[in-house]
Amino acid sequence: MDPVNSTNKDDASVQARARRRRNDQSSRDYTCGCGKSYLSYPALYTHLKQKHQGSPPQGTTQPNNMNPKANRGRPKRLDENDLKEGKSDDERSISNNEPDETIEQVLLFLDSVGNFRSGIKYEKEEEKQVYLLNSFPKDYFINNQDYQTIYNYIKEITNERVKNPDQDPLMKEEIDKDKNIKKTQISKILAYFLVAIGPLLNEDAYKEMATFIVLFSIALNETGYQALQNYEQEQYQQGDTDKKTQSLVKQDQNMNAVYCEEQNGEHILLITNEFILSFLPQNFPKLGNIEKTFRIFGSPDEKLKNAVYVTQHLSYWLYAMKFTNSRLALYTDDDQ
Repeated sequence: MDPVNSTNKDDASVQARARRRRNDQSSRDYTCGCGKSYLSYPALYTHLKQKHQGSPPQGTTQPNNMNPKANRGRPKRLDENDLKEGKSDDERSISNNEPDETIEQVLLFLDSVGNFRSGIKYEKEEEKQVYLLNSFPKDYFINNQDYQTIYNYIKEITNERVKNPDQDPLMKEEIDKDKNIKKTQISKILAYFLVAIGPLLNEDAYKEMATFIVLFSIALNETGYQALQNYEQEQYQQGDTDKKTQSLVKQDQNMNAVYCEEQNGEHILLITNEFILSFLPQNFPKLGNIEKTFRIFGSPDEKLKNAVYVTQHLSYWLYAMKFTNSRLALYTDDDQ
């Protein structure tokens, strides 16, 4: 996704720069000596802490001064041992731990902002469900349709986990074998994210995160179809597809459907620029006094920067969960 420059950088300190496809190898610059490579220092740090007791093995590398733009390069070529260990073609671990590592990246970022981790460890699925549903910020929104679908999916997912605590509901999600991603609807994808991160956050932080996710879904519902048509137009003009006409006709037929209930996560990141640069600054103030209590997100520039980094880590989680084949590279004015 090319940058969208509808908002001048003098007016906003955040910008979404690009979408990275699943086979893009240029940004996994944080490499452990054991062979695993990661997108960011927090992910490498978590790996070292969990797998190597915090002691980096010989050969561990990261960009100079932890500058994300330094020392770009291609990772080493895979060999048969890599394949036996379950690595994908971009050295991506496909173990069950990686989605948890992306959630930890979000938490580590939030640690840099304030104290937002929950002091309670929920041992039972019933306890998690009660917390997620009772603390959901329904009273933050005038129109219950804004959040109801995501809330209902949280209830559905947690009900399934209460009934079958040893079986992950994700295992039932159908896979698109051609695209190697799940066919899960976006509203349910966002519910899965809140189910994963919500119990790890204190109540105030969970309410903020849920509000952020609901706003993301509203933005997708408002602009998703147009963004998708623009993207397909670009692909057609660049010669990347010969199915422009048929695709647009199909989309025109679906325009009355709610985007997040109709689409899977394949193109979920298309609206990122507009979401951060335009939608959030316009819609956070609509929360009135509620926004003033927020410590993570909000319309001021510094809190929009937090939205940048959370959106970036959300894209890593979506990618790790195989809800999309893309991830985001984002920058702020600080990176210039």
